[in-house]
Amino acid sequence: MATDRISSRQPNTALAKALADAGWSARDLAKAINPRLNAMGLPEVSLTAGYKWLDGYAPRSTAVRDIVAVVLSTAARSRYSTAQLWGRETPTGHTSETTELLGPLPLQDILRTAAQWTNGDHEPALVHPADEERLTAAVWDATRQAPVDPAPRRGHGDRVAPEYVDMLSEQLAALRRLDDRTGGGTLSQRQARISLHEALLLLHTGQYSAATGNRLLQHAAGTAQLAGWMSFDAGLAPAAHRYQLLAIRIARAAGETATVSNALGMLAYQHAAAGSPPLALRFAHAAVEHAAKTAPLVQARAWGRLATAHASAGDLDGFRRATDRTRKLIELRRTDDPPSLYYLTPQQIDAESGQALVDLAAHTPGRRSLLLREAAELLAPIAAQGPDSGYRRSGILHGIHLVRASIGTRDTEITAHWVNALAHHVPHVQSIRCRTLLTTVRTRAGKQLRAAGHSDALAALNTALSTA
Repeated sequence: MATDRISSRQPNTALAKALADAGWSARDLAKAINPRLNAMGLPEVSLTAGYKWLDGYAPRSTAVRDIVAVVLSTAARSRYSTAQLWGRETPTGHTSETTELLGPLPLQDILRTAAQWTNGDHEPALVHPADEERLTAAVWDATRQAPVDPAPRRGHGDRVAPEYVDMLSEQLAALRRLDDRTGGGTLSQRQARISLHEALLLLHTGQYSAATGNRLLQHAAGTAQLAGWMSFDAGLAPAAHRYQLLAIRIARAAGETATVSNALGMLAYQHAAAGSPPLALRFAHAAVEHAAKTAPLVQARAWGRLATAHASAGDLDGFRRATDRTRKLIELRRTDDPPSLYYLTPQQIDAESGQALVDLAAHTPGRRSLLLREAAELLAPIAAQGPDSGYRRSGILHGIHLVRASIGTRDTEITAHWVNALAHHVPHVQSIRCRTLLTTVRTRAGKQLRAAGHSDALAALNTALSTA
């Protein structure tokens, strides 16, 4: 990436201080931002770029400047703005990505804002985390806006036939299946954003009946939700949160309560994974509330997210109650269940429960061994069968948590077995989330495996991660 241009002839003392606070070298900074650039579909920077920046040069790309501020703020645990580090403000700003969708807005205003977010030029929306209070306020507000009744639209664009919406639905289903196999890779994310942007443009400019307009809204909401999920899988939490907010707002406009509940549940899952139990519980309870009058499978999805949120908070009893409720609801499948929940099976609930139990074991030392053994029993089937059943990313993800469980029980034979199995599948999955978790697991398992004579498993994983 040609990222540099002279910003001043003076060394960048603000950047130097931020690096010192983070305990990083300039090379460490480049290594930290490149995975995010890759996940956004942007070229990586040279590993030596940071040294030029310290000498007074600045990245040409707005996204690079913003990402540097974000990763340094996280690493140093101190807020650094783009303006502080580079002496310039981000041209598009980043404080209004949530407030732009507050209040009872006309549908066309919502669609216009959403199209701006997805047109490829709104980089800060993919980079800057929203303030927790601002995000929760925007989500709360979005869930309470009244549905709209799309009138027949006679825009200046092409006529949108029902058959065309059928094709869009098939494309979305194919993109979901691709995500199951490969995770939130660059091409998948780009396609999700393109699909969402085109759906928004059709809504804004196309000619269609009221019924077709409502189906287009439902499609746009589902695509925004998937784009948010892929962003989360790619380690882009700010984009993940904003796409879920878009999904809620658009789904609410269409009166699509199931999608609203599912998006709230995804926000709960993402905040549980990020170590924010209070927010996870807040979003999960909202998901359950919105699912109350929907199909049993939608309710099961919401209660499963609540179980994960309870686990992140260390509440074993709450986790058990929510999981039991999930299992009962999932038995009540119907022919009109939302297509987006095709993956929600008893085995998937087992896998999610196993992951949650590994997390809970850290909160309950007295029951740690029992919980880890229970987790291993639940995780093993999907870790073994996921890659062959079309759920390769899920197989790797839950295999990682199975390794975590075996590390906790100090079962080095099982640890080595699953590390080798994961190494075999890593090259086929583009999930940055999985690779980040694998790197953490490799560090934790290293001492045990080397002491037990299983250095070959570590070598296989190192090779897989370095060539993937």
